Amino acid sequence: MHEVEAEEGITINQILEKIDVLPSTVLVTHGEKIVPHSTVIKSDVELGTIIVSSGG
Repeated sequence: MHEVEAEEGITINQILEKIDVLPSTVLVTHGEKIVPHSTVIKSDVELGTIIVSSGG
């Protein structure tokens, strides 16, 4: 679990970069919904991540 303090207006993509997570490796959730990495955060919020795996 990471707690990130950032200025209002940061995107989820920028948050992932702050915590050294490659955006292409996770889906981000808010509640039960997947949210785009381009989503702008305007207040305190709790987000979750789902690791994306690929292979063959």
